[in-house]
Amino acid sequence: MTQTLTALERELLASVERLVTACESSAKELHALEKRSTSRIESKVNGLAHCVALLMKSHLTSVTTLADLLREEQNYATLQAGLETSRKLAKDAEKRLKES
Repeated sequence: MTQTLTALERELLASVERLVTACESSAKELHALEKRSTSRIESKVNGLAHCVALLMKSHLTSVTTLADLLREEQNYATLQAGLETSRKLAKDAEKRLKES
């Protein structure tokens, strides 16, 4: 037995369908926004991790170079090379941080 809907029921049903469609569309947009935001955050975190690794290498190179100098195991040329390597690593970290 089929009943026909009244005008008010049809209008209510149409409103519910519009709400469902709007909710589905909103959910898709929110999912896309979340995905973009997550990707950006992951990219920035990876960039920062790389910067930290470069700075740690720079620091270790500096400390090793200066420790060797104190033990008189380096001459001026090797000291200069070690410190230059350390400076280059620090500059690379700075560049990477600016790009992130």
